[in-house]
Amino acid sequence: MQLPAPIIERLLRLSCLHPLTRVQFRLPDASDFYVILPPSGQDEMVISRFGQAEDPRLVLEMSERTLDAILSGTLSARHAFLLGDLRYTGDRDLAAALADLFPAA
Repeated sequence: MQLPAPIIERLLRLSCLHPLTRVQFRLPDASDFYVILPPSGQDEMVISRFGQAEDPRLVLEMSERTLDAILSGTLSARHAFLLGDLRYTGDRDLAAALADLFPAA
């Protein structure tokens, strides 16, 4: 899945806090994908690939519709979590930091 450019820019700013981080997205109604954040201080791109990541630091599970709403800004990631539409396992601090990257309009 290709993430929108503004989201990639925000992830690059976050990468200095979480070097070489793998975030797995599990979408029961679509293809799973993962995102790799580059190591701190390197001018690499955020990499997103279809499939399963080895040893992800964070796993986010939601429907494709929920992900689309979060990426478009029509649904807050925090609200989706409170509604039970988004579940996570793994690094709680990283989950909170990612939630801040997707503000609802």
